[in-house]
Amino acid sequence: MSSLNHQLLKNGLVNLPRASPTVKTTVEELLFKDAEEHHCYFRSSGFHNHLSHHLLAAYDLGASEGVLRKIYEEEAKTQRPIFLEETDKDAVITDENLVQYLGNQNAYGAFCRFFKRRVYELGAVQAVEEYIFSPTANEGSKAMLYRLVAGALHPFIQIGHGLEFGNLVLVATGLAQAAVHIVRFQPTFASVAESEPSMLEILRQVYNSPVLHPVMPYDNNALISTRMKDALTGGRAEEIERICSQINLDNLSDDGYSAKVKEIIWACTLLMFASGKPGKKPRLDFFLMHLVTSSMFLKSYVNSLQVASHKADLIRAYVFTMILLLLSRGRPIIKPELVMTYTEKPRPPNSHASSYYQPDGTALGNPLQDADYNPWPALVASSLHAPDSHVLKTMRTLVYAAREFGDTLPGGVDGAFLRDDAHEESHPGSSQLDGSLFVRAAGMTLDYMGWVVHGQPAREDWDRSALGWDDAWLDEN
Repeated sequence: MSSLNHQLLKNGLVNLPRASPTVKTTVEELLFKDAEEHHCYFRSSGFHNHLSHHLLAAYDLGASEGVLRKIYEEEAKTQRPIFLEETDKDAVITDENLVQYLGNQNAYGAFCRFFKRRVYELGAVQAVEEYIFSPTANEGSKAMLYRLVAGALHPFIQIGHGLEFGNLVLVATGLAQAAVHIVRFQPTFASVAESEPSMLEILRQVYNSPVLHPVMPYDNNALISTRMKDALTGGRAEEIERICSQINLDNLSDDGYSAKVKEIIWACTLLMFASGKPGKKPRLDFFLMHLVTSSMFLKSYVNSLQVASHKADLIRAYVFTMILLLLSRGRPIIKPELVMTYTEKPRPPNSHASSYYQPDGTALGNPLQDADYNPWPALVASSLHAPDSHVLKTMRTLVYAAREFGDTLPGGVDGAFLRDDAHEESHPGSSQLDGSLFVRAAGMTLDYMGWVVHGQPAREDWDRSALGWDDAWLDEN
């Protein structure tokens, strides 16, 4: 087999200018090195290798070659080898024996070899359609579509990068990553949709459902695996299936899929940034954050997949996972009115100091004045140097969303009002949401995780308290 092309054949969805002519070849080199040498888990307990995601988020937002190499050097320190044991190299995966290796992290290296060959033979999109979406890929215990969205959506994110940037190796390693994930539940959806609810109406149904209440009592020390398992108990799995079955995707046009992706990005952003408590300091949940960082890849999937039913299956699987993650966090309620109180002109610390900006008298405007200030350059510049890759990945989604949806006026968000009653908000304050949501969220991200190039230390971690439970807030005034 000829070696798989490891170049980036497409620009990213944000595509800020590169810092130098060598940046592209540098990131290609580092991505290939990671794919050849490292496992998808840097710990046996299922902690994911984010190196390629970090590199591409930085690349898409204009990082220099020096920053890209520092990202690689720092994250490579903790990675495990692609073959965990010497005997793992002996495994040879074929279409006939593939099923016996599913869910086995020791088979990751062998899966990489297998899927590189299949991507080379079929092409990236056809390989994804055949090994993720086809009936054969999902018969019995294979369940590849739900392996794709397992593990806080990391396999979905990995393949999404490959589709977005046109990188065949990332598609192959993403398929391998999906194959070694464990499936908790494989839902089935009835075709019962008559009038299609918006994503914000779907969330309202989740909040109103008496079945989907948080599992009690609250356990501060519960692992995410326990919380996810609990979120499928007591009829909850069937209730999520019922709600997701209302999503009517039959005969949807390309514009229709784009509109659905737009709704999901808005909903995911609100879940992460509008789910705090009034009068309390903001908290940004680690797992809800993965909804934000993953949501933008839906665009690349729906633009790439050729079979309409596969696009529909993906949207339903994603929304099912979105609801499941929401329940695992204690069903935190979005509060549009709360998120709109955060500033739409976020600034780094001390940015009003006279030494920060010194506009000459000939300058048009003064960036020390909010009316003359655009927050985005400072937000992007600081996030590029954040040590936690999720800061940069969150910022990239918010930059993309602001560019695409930032002109939305109050009342213009899809789903702000109920479809059956155009005068009733889907959530209190949803009619006041506008396109400034994304810059407010970007400011919250750096205020929470640290403006690291402006003298603030990086926060050690995101919130993992499962903030939907009231008891999760008892230790804070």
